[in-house]
Parts: sequence; structure tokens; C-alpha cells
Amino acid sequence: MLVLAALFGVISARAGLPVVTATVLGAIGGTASLIAHELGHVRAARKVAGLRAISVSLIWLGAVTRLEGAYASGRDQTRVAIGGPRMSFGIACSLLPVLLLPIPVGLKEIVIALAALNVGIGALSLIPANPLDGYKLIVGILWSALGSEASARRLIRLVAMPWVVVEVVGTGVLLVERPFLATTVIAIGASLFGQNVFTRLRA
Repeated sequence: MLVLAALFGVISARAGLPVVTATVLGAIGGTASLIAHELGHVRAARKVAGLRAISVSLIWLGAVTRLEGAYASGRDQTRVAIGGPRMSFGIACSLLPVLLLPIPVGLKEIVIALAALNVGIGALSLIPANPLDGYKLIVGILWSALGSEASARRLIRLVAMPWVVVEVVGTGVLLVERPFLATTVIAIGASLFGQNVFTRLRA
């Protein structure tokens, strides 16, 4: 909540918008957006036999849903994985009609920022990196195509190993050319790794 509040506060200050209003909306609306994203997974999981959502937790730079049971097919995993991004994009679209209301321009700008945050949450979650939804989505699609989860994960590992080398070299070049951007990429990668470890420990 503090990170989201600070993010909205900085954006509003640079844009000349009401800082206090933006900070409160970022803290409450941003956190609610993360939870709503996870509830999208919960909603999808309820329609899958043999799977049950047991908790939704806020963690650093995101949130996570703990599921109990196992997927019976790649189609089920795909359905649950896409549930979160679908919810985020849906919230963003539902905020757009608010812009047609006779409200102050500053408030409209904040609503736009909140809609953009939900689009960002949905888009970032689709990055194909474990434990994000994009990774689970690819596993589900490949599982459906290849006939087994083991084959899907094996293929992903075969592709991922050479790609790691490309990522390391690319990050090294980026550190020289664009240090700030490279540091941001490394921080995101470290966060994803930490979330993956956290998810495994909680499972």
C-alpha cells in the first residue's frame, strides 16, 4: 500500500494533480486492484473440478492466490491463469465510463491512472516468467498441445536454458549503456525469483 501510495503521489505531483487524493486512491484503489486480480483466479478456480482456492495474500510488488488440489488438464490451468488478467483488464474498462461524468479534470486524471495501473497489472502478469500468470498460461497451452504437463515443462526448460544466456548477456550490455534501466530489470528479476521461492515455501 505504501509503494502504491508513493507511486500515485509522485505521478500526481509531476502532473500537477491533487497529491493527497491521488495518494489515498493509489493506496486503496491500487491494493484493491491487486486483490481483485487474484479474485479473478479464485473465480476461475471455482469452475474447475478438483481445485480450490484457500487464500489470497498480498506480497511485495503484488499478490498471490494459494490453490489446493491439482489441474486435470492444460485447459483448466489456462482457464485459471487467464482469470486474473481478465479481471484486471475488465476493471480498467469499467473505469472508462467514469470519465464521461461531470467530475473535476484532476479527478479524471487520477481515474485514468488507476485504469492504467490495472492494465499494467494485467499486462505484467502475462510475462512468461515463473511464477507469473504468463508462465502458467504457456504451461497450460503447451500441456493441451503436447498431451501432458511433464512434456510441456520439459519443452519450456529446453527453451529457457539458452534464453537465460541471452538475458544475462543482454543485461550486461544494458548495464553499460543504460544503468538505470538495467538496475530496474535486475530488481524485477530478483523480485520474481523471490516471489517464486515464497510461493513454493507456502505451497
